[in-house]
Amino acid sequence: MRKAGRWIAAVCAGSVLAPALRARAQDLDLALELHPELTWLHWGLILLGLFCLVLLLNILVLRRKVAERTRHLASSEQKLAAILDNAGALVYIKDLDLRYQYANRQSAQRLGGAPSEVIGKTDTDLFGPEVASARERSDREVFARCERIEVEESAALPGEAGALATYLTVKVPLFDGQGAVMGLCGYSTNVTALRLADEALRLTATIFESQEGMLVTDPERRILKANRAVHRMTGYPEGELLGMEFTRLQSGRSDAAFYQDVWEAVAATGQWAGEMWVQRKSGENYPAWVNIAAVHAPAGEITHYVSTQMDISERKAAEEEIRTLAYYDALTGLPNRRLMSDRLQRSLANSARSGMGGALLVVDLDNFKDLNDTLGHEIGDELLRQVGERLEQCTRRSDTVARLGGDEFVLLLEGLNSDPRKAATEAQRVADTVLHMLGQTFTLGERAYHTSCSIGVVLYTDAANSPEELLKRGDLAMYEAKAQGRNTLRFFDPRIQLAVTQRTALEADLRHALTRQQFVLHYQAQMEAGGRLVGAEALVRWEHPARGRVYPNEFIGIAEATGLIVPLGAWILRTACGQLAAWAQDARTAHLTLAVNVSAQQFRHAQFVAELLDVLRETGADPARLKLELTESLLLGDAEVAIARMIEVRAHGVRFSLDDFGTGYSSLSYLRRLPLDQLKIDQSFVRDLITNANDAAIARTIVALARSLDLAVIAEGVETEEQRAMLERFGCRLWQGYLFGRPAPAEQMLREARGAVAAPSLLLNE
Repeated sequence: MRKAGRWIAAVCAGSVLAPALRARAQDLDLALELHPELTWLHWGLILLGLFCLVLLLNILVLRRKVAERTRHLASSEQKLAAILDNAGALVYIKDLDLRYQYANRQSAQRLGGAPSEVIGKTDTDLFGPEVASARERSDREVFARCERIEVEESAALPGEAGALATYLTVKVPLFDGQGAVMGLCGYSTNVTALRLADEALRLTATIFESQEGMLVTDPERRILKANRAVHRMTGYPEGELLGMEFTRLQSGRSDAAFYQDVWEAVAATGQWAGEMWVQRKSGENYPAWVNIAAVHAPAGEITHYVSTQMDISERKAAEEEIRTLAYYDALTGLPNRRLMSDRLQRSLANSARSGMGGALLVVDLDNFKDLNDTLGHEIGDELLRQVGERLEQCTRRSDTVARLGGDEFVLLLEGLNSDPRKAATEAQRVADTVLHMLGQTFTLGERAYHTSCSIGVVLYTDAANSPEELLKRGDLAMYEAKAQGRNTLRFFDPRIQLAVTQRTALEADLRHALTRQQFVLHYQAQMEAGGRLVGAEALVRWEHPARGRVYPNEFIGIAEATGLIVPLGAWILRTACGQLAAWAQDARTAHLTLAVNVSAQQFRHAQFVAELLDVLRETGADPARLKLELTESLLLGDAEVAIARMIEVRAHGVRFSLDDFGTGYSSLSYLRRLPLDQLKIDQSFVRDLITNANDAAIARTIVALARSLDLAVIAEGVETEEQRAMLERFGCRLWQGYLFGRPAPAEQMLREARGAVAAPSLLLNE
């Protein structure tokens, strides 16, 4: 009976309930041992019942597994269908009769219906025989070759009459279990946009290699591609431009501001077009019409720059030739009347805005007609060409020299002084240069020729901003010069003419005044609190034999303009040091200091320091008693050189006073570096000290500044006791002015100085 239990266990071993049944079989063995009275019939019935129970349970378990597998397959099929329907391609299956067995949603839509309406149909049913014929040929090729093929197919787009789409279709054979072809699977991708892009790319490539230069750069403006036209224009071999920065093609004819404006325009509007000079590899520049456009990505960022350029050298040359014929004199190459009139109009407008002066010089050759009549027009033309060249040498680059016609020329002088008298002086200087240059010998062929000219000068202020009136008055002045004997100049304004004539005469006399000993020094007392004379300032006077006494304001400007200030300043310094040495001989005046004005031009002279030391050594003057008065204009040049020279002079004991403080440069950064001993308050602040609060505040500030810098301070132009008292309250205890006496010879100054000692007999005479 124990064997029966093991047999049952063996029968049930394949059941899913095998573990539990094996346990029950063991229980059966145990039951047989415990109940030997049970017969085989009983155990047979029990065994049959157990077998039926096991069979029923297996059937139930298998049904559950089949149901789960069916649900899993259905889910997988749904997922696969969802994937194929959203694959972005047309997927279908055909059998050997070329009937559709499967079509995903997109494929069915292209074929004109739902998937259920497509299954079982052929391409002939769906497209007609003409379209179906081409498709069937490729299908049968798959069956014949038993391998994958690729074809391009066209199909009408649904809902768009006449619109065709291009599809790239891949067809692969399907095999059954025995390896025989049972059908095919096709999947098609819409490549219409790609083919259009290819076509556009081919078209772009054709355009890119046109006669017009084209460049493509990255966002950092490094060249990525350049066509052959660019290489031809720039002279770079093909490939050499790649990776090069676009700026390498920029010429030096345009400044950085121009290119900044170009790229700012591209950034603001997306493109720029205009004329630009481009540099070839050889360094030569050529004009080009350039267009630069920015290429943006969908997100908006710049991905490339595209530039086209066209060499316009020939066009520019033609334009320049036309311009030359229209605006320039064919004989001399100078601007003609038309261009000169345009420039004169602009110059007058600029002068009206800026306040700067200007002048017109009308130059006419003397006796030119005689030259033409005797030597011929060819020689006359050569003279006119050489005259034009010499006139250009007489002017600045900002001025204009023009030929009006015949032997008449015009010089347009811009940017002159706003003061009419000073502008007249500047214009006269140019006119004198013209007279001198045209008075030199001309070489005409093998002949030496001498000529002269008559010049009419008219200032802008004489013409009320009218170019026509200015030219007319210039002509009148030129004819007046001819009437005065030729080879001269005349101003249109009689008053200006008189002033210029007087100035010219004064300049001529000034050149001889030093050699004729016409200069003298006067001295103005410098006083301190308590009425004690502490020194004086040396002031030059010109004792003109015809005009009488001439004061510095009338001739110092001329001396500086002509360079005569250097020898005149040297004479003043020597004479003053002689007087200082004489004062040192008397105990009553030995303490006096002497201030001498030195112009910036004189101080910058290369030999100034050496000449100063020579004067001190020769006269025996004490350097510590000499005070050089400099103005702030000295710093307007090379301030570092001026400071170094002051330090050099100061090392020899000579002291410095800064004259006219507060009226000029007044740079505190330089002031603290200057080796100064004294600041001088300008008389313009002292004049209205009592009535003008601003002047009083400035004077008080200068005194406070001097104290903070440990400098002495002196005020000039003190004329009243009230002015002196207020300055003393501010802390200024040194004064100079009419209150203490006018400038006078040394002996007279000492006598008249308030509180000064009587003049000793040892003083130098004037």
